[in-house]
Amino acid sequence: MGADRSRVDILAASSYTDVAEPLEALLEKELGLDVEFSFGSSGSFLEQIRQGAPASVVITADSSTMQRMSDEGLVDSVVSIATNELVIVAADTAVGRGIESVADLGSSGVIVVLCASSAPCGAATDAMLGGIGPDVDPASREPNVRATLTKVRLGEADAAIVYLTDALASPELRPVAIAQDDNVEVTSRAAAVVGRSDAMRVLEALTEPAAMSVLAQAGFGSP
Repeated sequence: MGADRSRVDILAASSYTDVAEPLEALLEKELGLDVEFSFGSSGSFLEQIRQGAPASVVITADSSTMQRMSDEGLVDSVVSIATNELVIVAADTAVGRGIESVADLGSSGVIVVLCASSAPCGAATDAMLGGIGPDVDPASREPNVRATLTKVRLGEADAAIVYLTDALASPELRPVAIAQDDNVEVTSRAAAVVGRSDAMRVLEALTEPAAMSVLAQAGFGSP
């Protein structure tokens, strides 16, 4: 870290884990700042910022979490930066290889993990499953999308429902598409934390074509 460069912390949804490195490099080059990402479930960010987490910018995986922070006056200048959608990831196991649709997740003997309902990926999953009706009984509900994905990567589950970007970053797992009419699209939002220096500069850079291109390469859609 350069001694003469200001540090800016970005609190980001865990679905941004794999795109953080190129985004950090881009922002540091364009702004002359030291940029540091930290990750977690968007649902936990409200309390973290209430308690004074040192983030200057926050990126959520959904709109509702950001709206709650905005309603409390914790953030301002909210912008949409990307979209994402749900997908099934299946392990290379005898059971996993038989999964071809959401309906298969309700079959006997299939070990499925989902995101917790408090996380945006879990809320989106609940909305999707509620709309099409399969009876899926998860073995566990994990705190964020990366923890959910890791259960399948470690062989502790046959399948999970995660974001498309997480599936693209895990080529060892087989993606199983969810029908477009049944899927749920989520919109990521970024905002400046009130009173934090350099927040607006970072926020503006995140909405420019160079950052949009980095996000597109990772599988995010245009907002």
